[in-house]
Amino acid sequence: MTDWKEIKDEKDIELLLKLYGHFHDGCLREVHIVTRESVNNDLSMVFDGQLTATLLFQRQYKNPTAIELRFDNVDQFNFNPPSPEYDSIIYNATFKQVDNLFYWADEDKWEVGDNDATWISGERVYWRERPQLIGQVNRLNTE
Repeated sequence: MTDWKEIKDEKDIELLLKLYGHFHDGCLREVHIVTRESVNNDLSMVFDGQLTATLLFQRQYKNPTAIELRFDNVDQFNFNPPSPEYDSIIYNATFKQVDNLFYWADEDKWEVGDNDATWISGERVYWRERPQLIGQVNRLNTE
C-alpha cells in the first residue's frame, strides 16, 4: 500500500492538482467517514469530536488514475448526490487552503459557503495513489 503524502501548503496543493490534472474527467467513487466516538467493552462511551474522511477518486487518465484524499479533523462535509439529469463528472476541482483549513470541492472556482457543490474541509490533508481501486471495486461491506 502506498504511503500517505501530507499536503502542507499551497505549493503541495498545486503539485497534486498538476499531477492529477485538476481532477479533470474524474469522479468521486467513494466516501468513508469515521468518527472517533465508540462504546468500550464495559459499555462506557468515548467522545473526542474528531472526524476523518477518505475520498476515493478515479479519472480517465493514467499516472495516476485513482487517488485517495484523507481529511483529518474534518470541519464540514457537504455532499450533493447527482440527480438523473446531472452527470457527476468533475471537470475541474477547487483545492485550497483558507486560514487553518484545507478545502476540496468538485467545482472550478468554488468559494467557501457555496453549498451547491460537494465539498469538504479539514485541518490536515493527505493523499496517496490507489491503482488497485480502479473500476467498480466496492469496499463497502453490506452483509
